[in-house]
Amino acid sequence: MQKRAKKVKTNTACGDSVLGPVRMTRRNKFTAVELFAGAGGLSIGLERAGIHVVIANEIMPDFAATLAANHHDTNVINDDIHKIDFRAELKKLGLKNVDVLSGGPPCQGFSTIGSKNRQDPRNSLFYEYLRAVAETNPKYTIFENVSGFKRMYGGFAYETLVRELGELGYDTKCQILNAADYGAPQIRYRTIVLGWKRGLVPLEFPKPTNGKKEGLKPYLTLMEAIGDLPQIGAGQSSDKYATPPQNDYQKRMRGAQKELLEHNAANYGAKMQEILRIIPEGGSISDLPMRLRPKSAYGNTYARLLPNEPSPTITRNFGTPSSSRCVHPYQPRALSTREGARLQGFPDDYKFIGGKQSKNLQIGNAVPPILGEAIASVIVSALRDGVGGTC
Repeated sequence: MQKRAKKVKTNTACGDSVLGPVRMTRRNKFTAVELFAGAGGLSIGLERAGIHVVIANEIMPDFAATLAANHHDTNVINDDIHKIDFRAELKKLGLKNVDVLSGGPPCQGFSTIGSKNRQDPRNSLFYEYLRAVAETNPKYTIFENVSGFKRMYGGFAYETLVRELGELGYDTKCQILNAADYGAPQIRYRTIVLGWKRGLVPLEFPKPTNGKKEGLKPYLTLMEAIGDLPQIGAGQSSDKYATPPQNDYQKRMRGAQKELLEHNAANYGAKMQEILRIIPEGGSISDLPMRLRPKSAYGNTYARLLPNEPSPTITRNFGTPSSSRCVHPYQPRALSTREGARLQGFPDDYKFIGGKQSKNLQIGNAVPPILGEAIASVIVSALRDGVGGTC
């Protein structure tokens, strides 16, 4: 049985910056339990919107340690969800229920990339989410998963979710949201299912703030997000920013942070370094001479990111040049850990625990905090229009 991450009882001040450093505070009126919390991307969004995450469950030790290091007023439980009695955990905090329960069962069981086996044991986590809803009795629920979730098994998983939530007394609404539509510098589509107890204020999905339609702000581009970070080569790192913040996004990501953290690049062999030098701006594997091309690879590998567009979806392998388009637009390397965190929307003072591979995995698997905040904000509006919070 894995140990629980230590709960750190530290209060921090609450500020006004929407996208700035995380402010974890018990002064938030509303409460939440978060499942499969990862490194805390969705938790950041919930807290910024005004919902205090009282309990966060995460089975991976490094992920849980990252949560505990940044979310000081959250009871982080580093354990298998099957072993957790959520009623008992809430009772320890003097609570009978919460305002919100959120979570996204690991997507491998349902993902179009991973296994589609209905008997995949990871799919049992889907039912643990439903058990947690029953035990915490929230007013509102957030279910987050891969963009193709609603189509899995001919709709079986989605229909099961809606039916089971309905039997627990919840109405639901489903939509695929793109993080870039809410100010993230990344195209990232996720299925979001919102639920509310019958009789409470129904939820609507947040309206996009960014896009190509008239009246919206333009999409935030990759270089607008990372343009203040210094040039580094393979195997190098830097702890100094290249320039002062160049725009509001950089200013909000940096906050009061003076030292640049996690801006480091992996080292590469001679052949890989030659490949990375040769790839032209906007280029990919198809631009390489035949002698340097791998025998089998997808067309978007060894590919440079486009500087004046939002990044494509960040994955766990964003630091690996042979992964899906993740080579820096101008420099001969894949993205640094900090650049990946910037494109996901983690503030620069957010501390990631573990080795480089673990940190990149935590970042690549996260819900962008900006998307989480947009979703949480509509729930806060409904709660304020309704009966109030649990705290």
